[in-house]
Amino acid sequence: MEKIVSLILPVAIDAIRSIMGGGGSREVDVGAITRPLQEEMARREQEYQTQRQRDNEFFQQRFQQLTSTNAAERQRLQQDFQREKEHRDRERQAEQKRHDEELQQLRQAMKVSQEEVQKVNDQLQRPIKDREEKMEFVNNLKLPIRQTDSLLLLGPKGLGKSTFLWLLNKGPKPEQSLLDGTVEFLHVNGFVDSIGLNGWTQEELLKLLVLMIYDGIPKDLIIFANDRIYQPILTLGLLGVNNPMSVIMSSVFWNNLEPEDGNEPLIHLKDDDKGVRRVDHLGRVYNLKVYEKIMKHQLGTLPITHHDDLEELVEKREKAGIQPFRFMMDDLGQQFHVEMDNSPNMEALFRFIYIYEKKYAKDRLKFMNNASLQDFK
Repeated sequence: MEKIVSLILPVAIDAIRSIMGGGGSREVDVGAITRPLQEEMARREQEYQTQRQRDNEFFQQRFQQLTSTNAAERQRLQQDFQREKEHRDRERQAEQKRHDEELQQLRQAMKVSQEEVQKVNDQLQRPIKDREEKMEFVNNLKLPIRQTDSLLLLGPKGLGKSTFLWLLNKGPKPEQSLLDGTVEFLHVNGFVDSIGLNGWTQEELLKLLVLMIYDGIPKDLIIFANDRIYQPILTLGLLGVNNPMSVIMSSVFWNNLEPEDGNEPLIHLKDDDKGVRRVDHLGRVYNLKVYEKIMKHQLGTLPITHHDDLEELVEKREKAGIQPFRFMMDDLGQQFHVEMDNSPNMEALFRFIYIYEKKYAKDRLKFMNNASLQDFK
């Protein structure tokens, strides 16, 4: 199953994107998209049954070869066979459980993405009397599409962006990060931009793209997510953003670093010569099980930690031609310009730009926290 999901996700993204092109009138055939996973598990089940039959045949042949005088050997062979059978059954059950969980996550991510696409399309289908006036206003802004040298840290609030910066010695120690999270658009040391979303929804990411259009598109991207990694990959892919780096921090980080009741901390920090805070056990800081999933299913470049040399890694990706925002920038062109017959993404961006200018007067925080396509009236 190592490459099955990496094949499924692009198909799922294209299928959901086709709804946008068709005005939201079509349903995604989730069964057709997830069928390769089902077929893979059916093939593995057949292999398992075939191997089990071979084992049974071997055991019966060996058992028959032993005479009644070999009672002890017969008993030992029978016990060995039973232990091997139970071991394989446990492995099969564990693999089936992992498969069912991944399949459920993928289905849920597709369902949520489909609902978000439908929600955005419903808003875009509502007639706007003064649309041409608003369109002219946005076009007269002559917003250039340019790329910056910054690295974007992106994810919902409280998933570790501020903590990651602190571990890199590029930001202050977070306070109440698990409760509040970063809600501002930050510029830290001229190196990293960080923004907290209200969830991996299409509307949230479209609002973020508006801020990027004004500030410049980052040259690379790190997403901060949890074990439901399919949702951000699908949602970003719908907007033409591909191959992000990933950080999956453990939700119990602060409990391990600063335990209550004076208990011994499980995480010990030591600054290296660059000020990066090294830890003794990465597994207590990052969710390594999700890292394994990302690597196995090729959901992006290898997940990273604060131990990695980010500048070197970004440079290597750039030399290898990995640019997550390239497709999106190609679609936008040299300057943001909206026309009468737009793609749904361009139409939604145009409306959010108008809302950002007119209703929120470029107040980033209020715009990100409160703006909705319903504001475009």
